[in-house]
Amino acid sequence: MLEDKVMQFDAGDRIFSEGEHGDIMYILLQGAVDLTMKVDRGETILKTVSSPNEFFGEMALLDDRPRSASAVATRRTRVIAVDGQTFETMILTNGKFALKIIKVLAERIRNSNNQVSELIETMPRERIARSMADYAIHHGERIHEGAIKVNIEAMKTWINGHIGASVEEIDAAIFRLLKLESILWAPTSAKTKECAILPQTFVQENDRRSVG
Repeated sequence: MLEDKVMQFDAGDRIFSEGEHGDIMYILLQGAVDLTMKVDRGETILKTVSSPNEFFGEMALLDDRPRSASAVATRRTRVIAVDGQTFETMILTNGKFALKIIKVLAERIRNSNNQVSELIETMPRERIARSMADYAIHHGERIHEGAIKVNIEAMKTWINGHIGASVEEIDAAIFRLLKLESILWAPTSAKTKECAILPQTFVQENDRRSVG
């Protein structure tokens, strides 16, 4: 029974890692999971799985190759673990499930092609802006009108580790955004330059999860 295969993860727990052998796919019951891929010297978020009954990790059952991405829970998460035998039975006996698998795979192929092109073509400062939105969503403090307050130094460290951009590139991108008033210094940081405010419009425009 699938109910016997429910697993639970806390925020930050790694469900599986890119490059490792996999023999299980997962169906989301509750929570959210980031699917990430290594790029340059860091990682980029390919997709966030957050809707109940969404599945991920299925490619390991279809092509018997190493995981092409990592999966990390972003909050308390419950999933159903489905092994190869159970997956095959579901495909053969449940036409709706098989059709859903086909549609999802087709969509992901299209999205993957777009993401590869984006990674190749996107300017560093645009990648940094998107990473700023990622950081704010996960680690920022939500304040009025959908804006998010972030600590500048913590955000720079996070971006450097996730996409490999140099500190100089990150500083230049942040300075440009402040000059254009796309982001703002927090009122309490006018002198210390410790925290910044990312308006809701900035986060929405640069949230990679909304792409595709």
